[in-house]
Amino acid sequence: MKVKVFTDVTTFIPKELAKEYDIDFIELSILMEDGAHKEESIDREDFINKMKDMDPYPTTSQANAHDFLEPFQKVLSEGYDHVFYIGLSLNLSNSQNSANIAIKKLKKEQATIYDSEIMAPCQGIMALSASRLFKKGKSIDEVITYLDSLKDKIYGAGLSSSFDILFKTGKVKKGAAISMISSVMQLKPMFELNFEKGIISLGGGKGFKGAVKKIIENIQEKTDSETEYVLILSDALSPDLMMTMEKEIKKIRKIKEVYYWPISVVAAHTLGKGAVTAVLGPSWEI
Repeated sequence: MKVKVFTDVTTFIPKELAKEYDIDFIELSILMEDGAHKEESIDREDFINKMKDMDPYPTTSQANAHDFLEPFQKVLSEGYDHVFYIGLSLNLSNSQNSANIAIKKLKKEQATIYDSEIMAPCQGIMALSASRLFKKGKSIDEVITYLDSLKDKIYGAGLSSSFDILFKTGKVKKGAAISMISSVMQLKPMFELNFEKGIISLGGGKGFKGAVKKIIENIQEKTDSETEYVLILSDALSPDLMMTMEKEIKKIRKIKEVYYWPISVVAAHTLGKGAVTAVLGPSWEI
């Protein structure tokens, strides 16, 4: 059976890698003062630099049923037998609900919606792994079983430059008490990519140095010192901080390979300029 994998732009998977693995994206929209814009139409660097001062602050719009049905029908007409959509966490978006509406217009055996329960490269590892397994002839059930097993093997965390931007959209859950003193003390917010809640706050670290130190401690606690990982680093125009994160992670974990995937426009809208994420997980070269 020939299966086409779909996922969201919030995975940060670079276009060239998605093309290599035959993965297509479902795009979200950014709603700005002048209307709705798809991610591919937005100048990423310009948007990230200006978004903090935008008033009103932009919002995101989930993909509707037509945004799913049209590409699903297109690939099925091109010779694929099945579409397999790995969706963004329902804690962050209702896009999966739109996908479920869309597939009602297809035959039952033509589509599967899989809830990744996560976002960013955590979700990206799942999409790449699924595509790889389908190319090897694995069944839908076998791929689902494998993706379920990955959820205990992938860990992601990161930091942002400001609590104000991190909590502005309401998508980051406040897992720690944050007060006005955070700005006075120059605390930098930290967050975890969490399979139960989407994105949760890990509190703040004193400056970027303190925040990186706390994230490293968190990675030590949540990952295995004997496991060899791939490391996916992403940034919203903060390459030096991203390199610092890489250096510190390599001191504490066995890293087989490092990948750099820029934070997408939609994710930068939530995480803020200067954000950096680090995801550790198994290789999709399975």
